[in-house]
Amino acid sequence: MTTPAPNHPSAVILTIGDELLLGDRTDTNAAWLAAFLTNHGFVVERILSVGDAPTGIREGLRSALRWSGRAGVVVATGGLGPTEDDRTREVVAELFGTPLATDSDVLDELHRRFRSRGMDRLPATNHRIALVPEGAEVLWNDVGSAPGLALEGAEGRLVLLPGVPSEMKHLASERLGPVFDRWFGPRPSRSARRIVQTTGIPESALAEHLESRMPSGSGVNLAYHPSVRGVKLVFSSTGPGAEDRLTDVLRKVDSVLEAWRYESPSGDLAESVLEALRARGWRIALAESCTGGMLAARLTDIPGSSDVVLGGVVAYSDRAKVTLLDVDAEAVERGGAVSAAVAGAMAAGVARRFEAEVGVGITGIAGPGGGSPDKPVGTVWFGFRTPEREWTEPVRLPGGRSEVKVRAVQHALHRLLTDANSIHGRG
Repeated sequence: MTTPAPNHPSAVILTIGDELLLGDRTDTNAAWLAAFLTNHGFVVERILSVGDAPTGIREGLRSALRWSGRAGVVVATGGLGPTEDDRTREVVAELFGTPLATDSDVLDELHRRFRSRGMDRLPATNHRIALVPEGAEVLWNDVGSAPGLALEGAEGRLVLLPGVPSEMKHLASERLGPVFDRWFGPRPSRSARRIVQTTGIPESALAEHLESRMPSGSGVNLAYHPSVRGVKLVFSSTGPGAEDRLTDVLRKVDSVLEAWRYESPSGDLAESVLEALRARGWRIALAESCTGGMLAARLTDIPGSSDVVLGGVVAYSDRAKVTLLDVDAEAVERGGAVSAAVAGAMAAGVARRFEAEVGVGITGIAGPGGGSPDKPVGTVWFGFRTPEREWTEPVRLPGGRSEVKVRAVQHALHRLLTDANSIHGRG
């Protein structure tokens, strides 16, 4: 077992659910909790996963409690729902030698929530949610039904959270601070971290640029988290002076990151684009073919986007491009639907239709069929229109159909951001 640093209690994470062992769902809870606990002054000793069977939950809890020690904590997720395969409460009550009893406050709140949804009664199965081991603290769940639970005994300290990621994150963020403070007192941060979101550059190229600027022996670690949307960079350092070391390294790599990074509290480039357009007083309209409305969906997923996004058209067929966006039928005939002329006309047409300052047109070949030697699968043409200029550009995107669509949307967002922020100048 790793020996925790002074004033840094240990923690073990236990995720529960058959779907985790069968590969039906990626265990994102464990990764999120590991970062959460580390940032709250814990040393994460182990991460375990078990199925829904009581024997597996029992052995998993016993192992986790043993590893965390009496001075640490186990945080478990899953198995708190209303169905017969949700057995975590029963196993915990048995391990801690305490009876389960219906918590009247939890039950009353469940009745109230169901009535507020227009249901005249609470299903009998949901009564299981109100079962609480005697002596456990109820952690109220504002975004779901099952509350979290915190309890301690001779076996150790244990926190139970729902397995639904949004509920787990809410309860951890909003409810666990006072519990940890009461159990462990002040816990100095073990590390300093900075997350930098980048897009528009492959991981290998980014690494080549960055690692030549990272001074050896800086005491700063750099982790790359690539996806089809971009590369998330995590800079971290531990021990005295960690914040100063991070600041120094980030200053040294600033010029490398300038063209590719973006600021977004949610991590979504669409949020940054909306802020940039809002700052310029520009509204946007979207004309999409191969992306099928995905760009509009990305933008409108951001709360408050209605003051910037006016609307969009999914013009999948050539006829739709001509009749809805005023694309010249002869241009389609001459160069095909995937061409500079059509992409530019789509952007201009949709901006005109919605009286928007910014128009975007996307037309391409997402595959798997439809490609040709001069226009292979992954070829996408983009058209952009702003109050200051109009331009078109082609991109050849790798991957299967779904990846091409996601990458096309990300490319459009990146170009909108760089143009609105004048990062690359006007070309």
